[in-house]
This record gives sequence, structure tokens and C-alpha cells, in this order.
Amino acid sequence: MTVRMKNNNFTQSFVSRANGRYNKDTADMSHGDWMCTNTSLNKRPFSFDRYPFQKQIADDMHPNMDVIKPSQVGLTEIQIRKALTLLIRTPNTSLIYTMPNERMFKRISKARIKPLVEYDKAFKQEGMDKSNQSMDLMRIGTSYLYVTGSSEADATSINADFVFNDEIDLTPPDMLSLFNSRLQGSDHRVSQRFSTPTFEGFGVDKGYARSDQHEYIIKCSACNHHQVPLFNRDFVRVDGLPDDCEHFIHLPSKLVDNGTVKLETARVYCEKCHKPLNLADYDNREWVAKYPSRTLNRGYRVRTFSTHRLDPVYCFTQMFTYLEKDNPKGFHNTVLGDPYTSEDQKMSESDIEAMLGYAGCPPVDNTLPHFIGIDVGKTCHIVVARMESAEGVRVVEFLTCPSSAVESFVNSMEEKYSILNGLMDRYPYTPTANAVRDTSNGKIAPAHYNVNKPIAIVKDALDNLDYVQINRTHALDKVFFGIKKRTLYLDGFGKYKAMVLQHLQDMVREENDEKIPMWVKLNGEDHFFHALAYMFGAIEYYKYVEGKAPFVNLTMGLSGLQASSMLMSAENEDIFGTQDLIGFGNSYAPDKIITRY
Repeated sequence: MTVRMKNNNFTQSFVSRANGRYNKDTADMSHGDWMCTNTSLNKRPFSFDRYPFQKQIADDMHPNMDVIKPSQVGLTEIQIRKALTLLIRTPNTSLIYTMPNERMFKRISKARIKPLVEYDKAFKQEGMDKSNQSMDLMRIGTSYLYVTGSSEADATSINADFVFNDEIDLTPPDMLSLFNSRLQGSDHRVSQRFSTPTFEGFGVDKGYARSDQHEYIIKCSACNHHQVPLFNRDFVRVDGLPDDCEHFIHLPSKLVDNGTVKLETARVYCEKCHKPLNLADYDNREWVAKYPSRTLNRGYRVRTFSTHRLDPVYCFTQMFTYLEKDNPKGFHNTVLGDPYTSEDQKMSESDIEAMLGYAGCPPVDNTLPHFIGIDVGKTCHIVVARMESAEGVRVVEFLTCPSSAVESFVNSMEEKYSILNGLMDRYPYTPTANAVRDTSNGKIAPAHYNVNKPIAIVKDALDNLDYVQINRTHALDKVFFGIKKRTLYLDGFGKYKAMVLQHLQDMVREENDEKIPMWVKLNGEDHFFHALAYMFGAIEYYKYVEGKAPFVNLTMGLSGLQASSMLMSAENEDIFGTQDLIGFGNSYAPDKIITRY
């Protein structure tokens, strides 16, 4: 029977058509094996031969996984194939695949996902109307793939069994949380995140840090030493490299140009026996978890030398390209797959410690002008500071209180100190901020950040103060450079020392070409940083309204700004036209009042 079937042309034709139409699948087949068996790339069977490290990542279905990746290692292709494979092999399910923004979503949907869905036999739907396959919603067998640019509308309207978040370091953290909340009703509940890193302790680097931390190690064939080769002097040897050049990024390009340093000879060597390492010897490479007991979080770190296809010469070439653009961060992030934070971007603990003075409150001196800044949340974070010179500002108290008690709390501060001005975060409790404004006669105003003008006052229909706008970057810069330049003194922190240290290190100043620098949140624990920014904003608010710097050795406080605000009417606007006010390190003429009707 078997022989006759073997020689039966009709049977052979039937089997051939079946093989072409149906995917091969078995219960013990991994996702990676399924991809290799059923899918193709450039009209050839798909394989992991180019990047063998990809196989374990493709197979891994841990429900909580973070993968750090550099560029040019093919992981985006793997993520997409893995998503489609999951949906084909798990009928009647849905997967959300997120990108950071609409531009990236459209690019990956058109160029990477739709061609697979429409032309690869493993995923295309025979006889289905392709016009029903949109960029953001695709049917895969009896399952559905949702592709999104991380818009809030998508995050609140879709339920899912799997969520793949691509490039999470560029995606707002609150959107990531919102998308992953869509898994609550599923029996699968798989959340996997992939990204090129940006800053230390942020995004994918933070997720990887709490995981089991898989590294792709290599065993030296000469001495059997296991190691993770890195782009540094412990592993990379270059002829002519000066001994005093400890870090490659400090290598002067002129030494390469004049032939002193011969980059073409750069190779990777064993850190122990100093024999050459063969990065293409994948029989001696494997994924190993640094913390195997951490079973709740899976992590993989792909590095440049996880593949033999990216060698030291490639790294050096890319390094000089990025340095020419004054972008060392881009080199570390995209080429090496390392997070990067320079001293110019983030406050160090030693910088903050240098400005921490007395834990207790210094003696009250109401001959000096005081200002207050309040960051609002369920718990409000408050700082009271006084000006001791034209540049020197000393915080006298760090405080917290529930949002329900902030009004009475502020009243007690007004009774204690000669507070000239204050700014209080207008959101999320606008009625509370308005109540503080009214009871303080406008002295402590609601405020929120803008990204354009240094400072502006918004009035209501009755020409009364509504709220104040301050520039977010400039206000946060004032805190940062106050610490860096040793002009912001931190006393009165009491039991909050650890919190102050944490909050002031939880933001990074990111500079982009031809764009205003932006302060980026790391973990969201940055409340005292913002309270200090509002305090500095209050100083500028005073300058803005009064037309002069605060008095030093003040003999009496001001009862409010109502009388001064009247000077800012349109007919008296000319008194400011000839003045330059010092605001956030720059000279500027104040903006006109914005009147809202």
C-alpha cells in the first residue's frame, strides 16, 4: 500500500498541494522551528544561520520579557515573525504590536508586516479580501493583529492576549502601562518588550535590570574561559593604540588619519589568555542567565559582538561618525546597545551630596525673601527656599502633605515665612490649586509647564489672575545648574534625604539636534525636582510682575500681587519694554499677558 501510494502520481500531487497550502506543525515544535519550517525570506526558507542568537529569543514565551538590542542585528524581523507565528499557532487570539509613534507605526506596518501577511504562504489568507487588511488591523488565520503608534484611543479600545512593545524607550511609560492593562481578561497574558536602550535605569534597561539577565557568552577555544566580549580594551586590541587612551571614545581621530593607530588590525581577544576569539564559533556560544532564580522576569541583552557580522572595525567606523555629530549617546545606544548618561545630562549623587547642608531647618530669617514651590499629586511635595544673594538660593524646608491638606499647610508656611511668591502645580487638582491662589490673594499661583515662552500670566474673563505658565526646560535647568554651579543649597531635608537624592537623579536632560533640550523622566519619582522647579519659577514670576529682582534684606513681606498685577495692563506695558529681566539664565523681555475669555 505504501509503495503504491508512493508511486501514485495523483497522491504525490495531492501531498504536494497540501504541503504548499498548509503549514507543518507539531505539538513539540518551537516557534523558531515553526518559522524555519514554514516561512521564507527573500524567496528562501527562513533560518537563524545569520544570527544564531535570535533562536532562543524567538522560542521564548515567558509572560514578562525585556530584550535590549543594538541596531543591525535583525531583531525587529524576529519580533514580527514571532508575533505572526503566535497568532497562527494560537487560534482565536489577538496581539497588540506597538510602536512609539504614528510615523514608526506606518513604516513598520507597510514595509515589514504587510508584505509577510500578503505574500508569505505561512501567513496569507487564501481567498480572503485583502482590502479588509488595513495597516492597523490584520486577520491572521482566525486571530487578529493590531498594530498601533501608541495612541490612547487604541490603548483603551482593544483587548489582547499578547502585547509586544517595540522601542519602549521612545514610548511614553503611561501608554505602555495602558496597553499592557488590556491583557487582564486573557488566559495567556504575555507581555514582551524590545528596545534599543537610551538612559541608565530607564525603559528597557530598567526592565532588564530586574530580570534574570541572559547574556550571550562565548567560550575561548584556547583556554575554555567563558566571557561576554565588549567593545573595550579588555577585549579589543588595536595596533598603535596609545597606552593612556583608556576608552576608545577618547581616541583622537588624527592618530587614525596619520596611520599611527591601525584600525584595520582591530580584533577581539580572550580577556584571560589574550588569544583571538572566533565570534563565528557558535558551537561555543550560548545564552546564560546571570540570575537564574529570578523566574518572574526574563531578560536578554544582545550586544554588538553577539554576532560575528559586526566587528571592531565596524564599531570604530560608527564611533567616529557619531562623534563627528557630537552624539556619543547615539553611538552607545544604537551601535553598542548600551544605555548612556553623561554628567551633562543628569545630576550625580556626589553633586547633590555636596549641596546637602543641615538636616534641620535653619533659623527663620524673615529679612530675606522666601519662595515656595509645590508639586501636586495624592501626596504634595513642597519646598520653601530663600534668596540669600543675587544667585544664591537656600532651601529651608522639604515637606510633604496629602493633597486634601495642602491649603491649610500652605497657610501655615505663610505665617512662618516672608513668602513673596509661590507656584503650585495646576494639575491634576485644579480646584485645589485655585483655592490656594484665592486664599493667598494671588501670592501662590496655579502653574503649568509650557515648551515655548519663558513665562506668561493667564487671566480670566474678569481680568483676574487665573494661572501662570513657565517653560519646563528652563525651570528644570535652573535646578540642575543650581546644583552643578553650587548656588542651590539644600537644608531642612530632615527625614527626606534619601527621597531628595532619588528625585533629583530621576530625570535626564536629553539634547536633540535643532530641538529644545527636554528633561526626560526615568522612573517617575521626581517630585522634589519639580517642586524646586516651581520654586525657581516663583522667583521669575515675581521678577516678571514686579519688574525687578527680589529685595535682599527685605523688611516686610508683600500681601500679594493684585496691586502689582495692575501694572501689567496693556496701557502700562511700556514700562517693561526697555528692561531685560534675568530669566532662567537668559535675558528676555516679558511676554504680554494672555487674557482668556
